[in-house]
Amino acid sequence: MRSYQQFCPAARALDVVGERWTLLVIRELLYGPKRYTDLQAGLPGIGPNVLAARLRSLESAGLIRKRRLPPPAASTVYELTELGAGLRPAVFALFRWGLQLLGAPAENDTIKASYWLPAIEAAARSDRLLADASDVYEFRIGHELISVVAKDGQIEVRDGPSESPDLVVHTDQRTFIELGLGRISPIDAVESGRLSFEGDPATAERCAGIFGLAAAEHVTAPA
Repeated sequence: MRSYQQFCPAARALDVVGERWTLLVIRELLYGPKRYTDLQAGLPGIGPNVLAARLRSLESAGLIRKRRLPPPAASTVYELTELGAGLRPAVFALFRWGLQLLGAPAENDTIKASYWLPAIEAAARSDRLLADASDVYEFRIGHELISVVAKDGQIEVRDGPSESPDLVVHTDQRTFIELGLGRISPIDAVESGRLSFEGDPATAERCAGIFGLAAAEHVTAPA
């Protein structure tokens, strides 16, 4: 691993995470453990040798670790260590700064809702959460599934499905990104049919309150 050989915290940090793809591997692991194949799917364009090298480098630096899941999964996943999870504020800061650089997606850009999980986390405000609320919301964004757990005054965003969601929110990837960029308001998305809810109206009201939109009249019965 190359080094800038400078006695500077920023230079030392870049010694560890400054190579191409490294911070995006960290981004993929911020919301939960992933298998090697999951990382490949989330990082189109990365070669298998490069991904393997980045994983080895991050593991050697103590930022990630491998863990074997128990049966029936019985597969190996990569997850952040406490040191690696400490990069969350840095990744979020890059996300926020990068928003001002985005125009329309290029024709060959990969569009994934999972890239925008920081936007969901930023939009969900715990100060709007009822103290006794204990809900699980599942966002179905195209073919991707994202879970939001609102419990004990805290909000947790997870990449993947929920076992028994109390509410399901439907939208498409482009609408989701436009919401994240502020190019469409949540209320306009609901009223135009680009964002819909499935579940109990009271649960939808709580979810709408957390994300700052009104939606009870747009809730459909559970499928």
